[in-house]
Amino acid sequence: MKNYIIKKNKKIYYSKIGKGNPIVLLHGISSSSKTWSKVANQLKKTNTLFLVDFRGHGNSDHFESYNWNDYTEDTVELIEKNIKEPVDLIGHSLGACVAAQTASLINNKINKIILEDPPFYHYDRYGKKLISDRFIGNLKLSKEYNSKKEIYDKLSSNSKLAKVKNLDLIAENLSNLDYKVLESTISGEALKSFASNKIICKISNIDTLLLAGDPKKTGNVIIPEEIKYIGNIIDKIKVVYFKNTGHNIHEEKYNDFMKEILIFLDETKKL
Repeated sequence: MKNYIIKKNKKIYYSKIGKGNPIVLLHGISSSSKTWSKVANQLKKTNTLFLVDFRGHGNSDHFESYNWNDYTEDTVELIEKNIKEPVDLIGHSLGACVAAQTASLINNKINKIILEDPPFYHYDRYGKKLISDRFIGNLKLSKEYNSKKEIYDKLSSNSKLAKVKNLDLIAENLSNLDYKVLESTISGEALKSFASNKIICKISNIDTLLLAGDPKKTGNVIIPEEIKYIGNIIDKIKVVYFKNTGHNIHEEKYNDFMKEILIFLDETKKL
């Protein structure tokens, strides 16, 4: 079922599927809710799922502002006005950071959170130049090309990318993306007022599953020292490392990913 949150006369899209305890799934930057399709097919058997397209992504409208706080405010509004009961949160990358911040703001409305390779300190550690290097290719594609086909042809012509899984979906997501999302991230403007340490302290009482890819494969999105720091703050946290796995754990190691989240969700139900 297609649904929308209306903000400033613009639409933020989400789909609602399944039946059972509610779970909100939050995607990464330049992606969309479609990244969760395979995961959702499994989870919808026992849960009501809310799959969100962040503003400027997927089927959502383009906005003027793309601060991480904006994504969080949109998610909080979805939970408070449209779901109206405690939820679980699953977030990947940017979505993991938004999930954590959402939980920090409405702690009593969150049961548990699953954070997939969250870049809590990535920008601070890498700085503008290296973050720009990471995103400049996608920025150029989303800014210069208007169609999925044009972007797909450009991606597939790159010998390093031609065999990448889901290249068709990547092209679709970039064709729908507002390029200002990436400009705001590269400049650091998007991360202003996003205080990772304060957020983590405010979710210290929430059951948390942190899934981390191999830093050598992810580009050091999150590193062991940061995970150790987070683990010392959050009381009930389980950390799972995925060796030889990149940033998109739910795609690269789907079976292992599902095993871990299903065990975690089931364990917390029994407590």
